[in-house]
Amino acid sequence: MSKKNRQSSSQYGSAQVAGISHQAEYRIIKFDLIKVAALNAVYLVVILALYYTNRSSGYLDKWFAKILYF
Repeated sequence: MSKKNRQSSSQYGSAQVAGISHQAEYRIIKFDLIKVAALNAVYLVVILALYYTNRSSGYLDKWFAKILYF
């Protein structure tokens, strides 16, 4: 195998490895993005549930007043 032939095959191999690592990184990023979006949706549901249940009874106001000594 000539020197020129070895260089082109090594460049192809490194490009192929870089493509695989990019795919792995994008897979991790995609999983993290889905996880963050799901957690944000859960937090939104919890906050809305607390807001609407507190509206009628005011239990959170009483709880915070007791804890923060208002």
